[in-house]
Amino acid sequence: MQNRNRILVVGATGQQGGAVARALLAEGYLVRGFTRDVNSSAAQELKAMGVEMVKGDLTNRVTIDHAMQGVYGVFHVHPGPLSRDQDEVQAGKNIADAAKAHQLAHLVYSSAIGVDQADQTGMQTEKAAVEKYIQSLGISYTILRPSSFMENFLNPKFGLKGTSFTTAAYPTTKMQLIALEDIGKLAAMAFQAPLTFHHSIIELSGDTLTPVQMAAAMSKTTGINIEYVQLPMETLRQMNPQFAKGYAFLNSGKATQADEEHLRKIHPGLLTFEKWLEKTGAKSIQRL
Repeated sequence: MQNRNRILVVGATGQQGGAVARALLAEGYLVRGFTRDVNSSAAQELKAMGVEMVKGDLTNRVTIDHAMQGVYGVFHVHPGPLSRDQDEVQAGKNIADAAKAHQLAHLVYSSAIGVDQADQTGMQTEKAAVEKYIQSLGISYTILRPSSFMENFLNPKFGLKGTSFTTAAYPTTKMQLIALEDIGKLAAMAFQAPLTFHHSIIELSGDTLTPVQMAAAMSKTTGINIEYVQLPMETLRQMNPQFAKGYAFLNSGKATQADEEHLRKIHPGLLTFEKWLEKTGAKSIQRL
């Protein structure tokens, strides 16, 4: 029997899944987290917050079916290129099939902005395939397509290295950004009003800035002089050919742009990059 107040979060120990779990808890939901390692520090942290953690494997329908017992809806996010050992398409199909079999009221799938251009870029093809499969099942769903996470740019792999903001994006490239907190809140809104969000595909961005503007915002909010440094594309290509292909397309100016004005009508508290920095990001930079 479904509990209208219980949501299953697949990928709960990741950045997005954790943000969704926290947002759901804040709204009074019971949260069940699905993870391969219930003993990880992230899993233990969620458990301490009140999340029921269950061990499962996205390739194993038995564990998925067990986790879906008595839940109202499911949120699913997959790490994608960060976990090349996993079959993202099959995992997405397994979760969607189980959601249908258990007659869950709503599925929220976190995809990525730009999947509509997967045939042009060669990027996000797995997420595009999962989206199409979900749409073919006749279930109630919301597909969220986040742009780049604001939090990622504090990671040396994606941007901030000491006092240098290093990226392969051109100084004039307009980059769309979303805070993890807002992804969590929008996912919670979809479960609160599934009829409103029924069969919705929503592209997520809270701000659009060039890397030069991002560096200026970081400098302003931290009091530290942070300068933009352009990473040569060839250097990035040697590090990760797929990321290089993505940045090359971003620099072309042809990438999909989310409608921030429309999204702000749905979620008026949507954070800009500077507001996110003032709230949490600047403190993280100062600690680093």
